[in-house]
Amino acid sequence: MIYTLKALASFDVVDDFFYIIFYIAIGFAWLYFGLVIMACLFDLSWIDDVLSMNNKAALFSFAGGFLGLTIIYSAANIGDGPGWWCVIFAGGLGLITWIVLALIVNLLAQVFERVTVDRDISCGIRFGCYLIASGIVLGRASAGDWTSFAMTVIEFMAGWPALPLTALFILIERYYIYMAKAGRESECNHIWSSILWGAIFIAIAVTSIMMLPPMTENPIYH
Repeated sequence: MIYTLKALASFDVVDDFFYIIFYIAIGFAWLYFGLVIMACLFDLSWIDDVLSMNNKAALFSFAGGFLGLTIIYSAANIGDGPGWWCVIFAGGLGLITWIVLALIVNLLAQVFERVTVDRDISCGIRFGCYLIASGIVLGRASAGDWTSFAMTVIEFMAGWPALPLTALFILIERYYIYMAKAGRESECNHIWSSILWGAIFIAIAVTSIMMLPPMTENPIYH
């Protein structure tokens, strides 16, 4: 967050100590609000699940969610803009999409219950990495110079790779659910394969944003 504000934020922010502290404070509020949403909608709580229940599956998922939230807010600060509301609006598009996609994932793959109730560490690792990966893609979509509210929505369409990424994650989780129902739990609980899948999710996210035209060269930003 600090690096983004000091190197990639609006020209009037990068060299102003007051503005940097101001946007860091907003970032803390953003993270607090995001964690409240995770507790309410994802049923994923740092205090209840991780600390009180010592649920390691929830720890991996929560850590991924925390990083995903941080990435989206940090990326929303990239580019020039007239005020803090630009960051909130652009980042808000990323945050809402990030939440909706996670809810769709849960609807089709029941990841929340598998993490918090079943304590499936492998599922927790994959879900945490997915939250980071989708945060990377949607953070890139939230970044860029401000032009208008309508144009920001159009520019946000650069986050379309989050859709096939989510579809891939759902397919993988459905596969693991099928394997568990078939009585092959040992294959479902293989942690190293889940780490590999998590690395693949993040690699796909990074590759997808690298393949997009640089913001300074993308005609949509002019």
